[in-house]
Amino acid sequence: MREFFLNSGIYFEENVPLKKLTTFGTGGPARYVVQPKDEREISAVLTYLKQNDVPYFCLGGGSNVLASDDGFSGVVIVVGRFMSQIFFENGLLVAQAGAKACQVAHFACINGLSGAEFLAGIPACMGGAAYMNAGCFDKEMSDVVAGVKAADENGEKEFGHARCGFAYRKSAFQSNGMIVTRVLLALKPEKPEKIRAAMKEILEKKKLTQPLEYPSAGSVFRAEGGAPAGLLIDRAGLKGLRAGGAEISLKHANFIVNKGGATAKDILELMDAAGNAVKRKFGVVLRPEIKYLGDTDDIGRLSYSFTL
Repeated sequence: MREFFLNSGIYFEENVPLKKLTTFGTGGPARYVVQPKDEREISAVLTYLKQNDVPYFCLGGGSNVLASDDGFSGVVIVVGRFMSQIFFENGLLVAQAGAKACQVAHFACINGLSGAEFLAGIPACMGGAAYMNAGCFDKEMSDVVAGVKAADENGEKEFGHARCGFAYRKSAFQSNGMIVTRVLLALKPEKPEKIRAAMKEILEKKKLTQPLEYPSAGSVFRAEGGAPAGLLIDRAGLKGLRAGGAEISLKHANFIVNKGGATAKDILELMDAAGNAVKRKFGVVLRPEIKYLGDTDDIGRLSYSFTL
């Protein structure tokens, strides 16, 4: 595998600690981490990995991900700094998948375009934001996405909004095996000062309601049955519960924070405690919003999750 990366000229590193690549700050070493420069390199990497049955995981900004303490024996494909341009094309704002959501929000603001203000509060790259249909405060990616370009071993394809399969924290890219390369946004003209004020309000609200002072992956569980997961966990009496260096946040119960030295095992223990408590008290099964990066799906093996 090393020879393939060397011969292809694709940037790669070996034995990279996953805690450096995820916002949770957990994770052992990944055998290989590659950073493609364009969709052609993504296709080349996927072709090689699939032909050789090598497991892989695509990563952007590292939010919404819990990495295993044991690391990952496969290849982590990071769509990041080499694919992070933001520009205009055919009347749309185009962001490469590695562009940070907050940078897209500021770019839109500078150019007097409204609709992307909520992106200022999303700690993700645009590829991951489209993949998860990320959102906050009643706005989500599907509200502004005109289309998405994505690549697999057969090359790059464009998906119009209808083909993106957006639903609550879902998109077609979670099941079609393609890696998002570009996100096309349809925005509306507005005065920059008005946009800036809206972004400031969003960031201030996040600061008041979310534990931004500690590493986390963002919301751990999806909303279920019309009730916010954080409210259910809070009413189950689990705010402040600790396991090792991890804690169910006192500020927002749907956040598990790394208070220092937390392991994936600590975080899984708290997820299991929350899932079991909410199921017992309310009969609601919480579905994890975060994805697991490891050789086994330890989230899928939580004691309450057999009904997921």
